[in-house]
Amino acid sequence: MKKVMQLFSSTVVVSTLIVGTSAAYITTSNANAQAAEQVQKWGYGEGGASSESGTNLKAETPWYNYEGYTTYDPSFTQDYNFVRALKYDNVSINGYKVDPNASNEFDHSKTVYDTTVNFNENDEVVMLRFDTKPDTISKKVFKQAHESNAILAEGDTPGDVGTFIRYETNDSYYNVYFDKQGYLYQIEIH
Repeated sequence: MKKVMQLFSSTVVVSTLIVGTSAAYITTSNANAQAAEQVQKWGYGEGGASSESGTNLKAETPWYNYEGYTTYDPSFTQDYNFVRALKYDNVSINGYKVDPNASNEFDHSKTVYDTTVNFNENDEVVMLRFDTKPDTISKKVFKQAHESNAILAEGDTPGDVGTFIRYETNDSYYNVYFDKQGYLYQIEIH
């Protein structure tokens, strides 16, 4: 019986140590570890489809919402829900969504984290522009993820900075910019 109690108490101590360690808040001076600790502050995205409930079930509309710094982790640009939501003009970045039916006359802009939001004179959002983490998403990988959206134009950027692709959405378009090495660096949603 004594051995069973020792085994039981050892198990409790080990379990407590393991659970306590996993719940501990660890700080470090390592840049990668600090970045991982900041993920909740820096950015995250979520998406899916919404539907109307009731007797008349309506079609589901894809949506995507991103909050935080877009330069933290550009993998959201490859997310299936993000790509579909772009097609349906239903992407929000830091609480702002482009109104494709708004007058496109630029009047003023606002910066939220690392996203520029352009407005018309009626304070309707006419464009979202955001940067992504450099040297992480290749043009080939990006095109594969976005192959369901039609390409309207493709070519070199002015000033010999790199290349661009313009994709069609249901009511507008989005531009994607790649550097000379072929890596994604910026997206504009119109």
